[in-house]
Amino acid sequence: MTKRSLQDWASIAEIIGAVAIVLSLIYVAYELRENTRALQATSRQALGDQDLAFFQTLLDPSILAGAYDKKRRGEDLSDLEISQLQERQHLNFRIFEHAYSLYRMDALEDREWERYERVVSINICTNEIAKGMWPRYEKGFDPEFREVVDSAMDECN
Repeated sequence: MTKRSLQDWASIAEIIGAVAIVLSLIYVAYELRENTRALQATSRQALGDQDLAFFQTLLDPSILAGAYDKKRRGEDLSDLEISQLQERQHLNFRIFEHAYSLYRMDALEDREWERYERVVSINICTNEIAKGMWPRYEKGFDPEFREVVDSAMDECN
């Protein structure tokens, strides 16, 4: 076994130091990426909240309550009641779209998105109001989300 000189130990320490710096930079880059993702998700959520607040202003709770009651009893709905129920479905699908956006950003777990996706499918396949709403508003949704809804529609046929 050979004795290491002070110069050898300095070289080893320099290599270890360089590796530590590289690992630190990798960690900082990873944390920066994660913080950027979190900021994007937070910004997306804030914009989504603003959208939803706007769409809620189009709803009249008293008309909706009456319309839901009439629908449950199988009574005919007025054009205004149908319009209000469609606006409510429009709001629901905006919520689904925001969830999909967060899912694409890895800010929503697969399991959580799958739950939303099932609700989208159930609504678009079984709810006549949602079926009537979709052609009216679909062009205003994100193209990738439209594909999700269109795929659900294809599967229920």
